[in-house]
Amino acid sequence: MTSLVWIGPLVGLFVGYFLAGGGILGLVGSVLGGWLGHQFDAIIQLSSSVYQIAQPKTKGRESQIQRAFFQATFVALGRVAKCDGAVCDAEIQWTTAVMNRMGLTPEKKREAIDLFEKGKSSSDISEELDALRDACGRRSTLLQIFMEILVQAALADGKMDQQEWSTLSHIAQSIRYRVTYLEKIVRSAQAYQEFRSDQEPLSETDGLLRAHEILGVNPEASMQEVKRAYRRLMSQHHPDKLIARGMPKEMLDMAKEKSQAIRSAYDRIVAARKK
Repeated sequence: MTSLVWIGPLVGLFVGYFLAGGGILGLVGSVLGGWLGHQFDAIIQLSSSVYQIAQPKTKGRESQIQRAFFQATFVALGRVAKCDGAVCDAEIQWTTAVMNRMGLTPEKKREAIDLFEKGKSSSDISEELDALRDACGRRSTLLQIFMEILVQAALADGKMDQQEWSTLSHIAQSIRYRVTYLEKIVRSAQAYQEFRSDQEPLSETDGLLRAHEILGVNPEASMQEVKRAYRRLMSQHHPDKLIARGMPKEMLDMAKEKSQAIRSAYDRIVAARKK
């Protein structure tokens, strides 16, 4: 850019001269044009410099979000597991399975365990929650995924008691995530558990009801409403978009599982309505 710094003033000189009609006025016009050309080049160079400065900040921002998401997730998992008393085997197994699915390095796994233990031993995890809220900003999809992970942990033993719900509500309020949205996540997660259960298979009616709950729509919803809900959820859980918003790559498998459940629920509704 600096090697072309003379182009703006030179163009300004010629344009100013001819627009002023040549002669004395042309000389005045060329001086004014040259000055304007110089200002134009200065603005272009400033814009380029600002862009170059902003680039590393963007990458740093993504790293900050990933770090905050990772820390808040495991410390909150510990808090949810412990909130109703002793941590049950199902909750430990579920958290361990999450770590294994993420393919963490030994160092990151040790950090995740330490964060989980911190959440178990302290009822105050506001520092991690505040960091997550501030880092995510308006990225509400990341906060939704975060709450989905916690809800699944709370339902690891097949039920959610009042203490678990109170803890989840408190966490949602701390990160400024609407409790009404949290209620939808809980209903969807409960429906998903029954939908994919290896126990007694669901009847066609119950299966369809659970499929609609996974998509967050009423059974009476039109096919257009079902498609809209399906596309919105699939977009929210798309791996590329989640990575772009700052979600740690290690946690993508969980988003993929949710996408598979959303697709299965949608396919079941489509098949039933074709009949």
